[in-house]
Amino acid sequence: MEPPTVPDAPAPIYSPGPPVAKSLVTRPIGTLAGMPAWPDEQMAPTARRAAGYIAESKGCCKIEGMRAAKIACALACVFSVVRFIAVIRGLRSSQTGSLFTGHGIVAAIGLLVIALMCAVEFYGIRTKALFAWKLGWVLLTAAFLQFLVVAGSSALEVPEIDHPWIAFGSVMVGGSVVAVYWSFWWKRQKDYFTTSSPAIPKTGTKELVVVLCIVALVLAGVGLISGPLAKYHELGNQAVKQFHEQLAAGQYVAIYDAADETLRESTSKSNFVNLLQSVHDKLGDVQDLNSSWKGVAFHGGQSATIALYFDTKFANGTGTEQFVWQKHDNRLTLSRYQIMSKVLDSK
Repeated sequence: MEPPTVPDAPAPIYSPGPPVAKSLVTRPIGTLAGMPAWPDEQMAPTARRAAGYIAESKGCCKIEGMRAAKIACALACVFSVVRFIAVIRGLRSSQTGSLFTGHGIVAAIGLLVIALMCAVEFYGIRTKALFAWKLGWVLLTAAFLQFLVVAGSSALEVPEIDHPWIAFGSVMVGGSVVAVYWSFWWKRQKDYFTTSSPAIPKTGTKELVVVLCIVALVLAGVGLISGPLAKYHELGNQAVKQFHEQLAAGQYVAIYDAADETLRESTSKSNFVNLLQSVHDKLGDVQDLNSSWKGVAFHGGQSATIALYFDTKFANGTGTEQFVWQKHDNRLTLSRYQIMSKVLDSK
């Protein structure tokens, strides 16, 4: 006798209901056991929107940073050109009528090179050319080395009692920290220059308007002060020429008597006369001058302080002379004179 047969179970009838969660349908089975989810489902919609906002904010910050870099390049280019013109105008000595040589020519060439490099860097940043990122490393390195040379040499000129080596070490450490910071910042800007960076749109002309306004203000300021500065520098050069003529003639007492009140109060006549006599006996007459620094401080009215530094070539050696003149009305008086020379230091 055969066993009774069991009827087949009816096929289940599915009625429309709430949609099944996408995560349970599209995810692999392993995700239910803690395996990683799909990349677009790792975060909730709110979190994804927040992440997109953060990414967009980072892109905007990067654009603003590169705009600031372009403005810095434009300003550096303008300042270098202005300084280049000033150096070229000052290459002809008002005392000897001959062209300055040495570091004056090198400074003019260096300023021209800096202006050209900054202009190329500005163009490269604007066009997002990869060579601009590489050129940026050259500019950063050059700026760091220039800082070390200028600031380091200035620190070593600190009087011995004030511990010049401590000042030198502080300058080196501080400069290195700043250089490391900007190096890391510039390294992170590389993707700005890559063509596969869709998050960074092309920049407009807003920064150009800012640069042009700043350049116009700078040129206007330079035009306003260049005339008086050139006049005061010429007066100072004429006074230095007269000083050297009196030095060659041995008129040491006359130089002291005509000096400013501040010099006569800080230095006795005998000490100043002995200094001038030692300079003339050991170094001899002046043969050539190279202007190394000029500065003018206006005090209102017709009074001003004029500082002139020269790398001076004498008949028997070289030295660095520092002159500070006080201008009262149309008359200049010597308020300080210093000279540094290895010939004077030797016995």
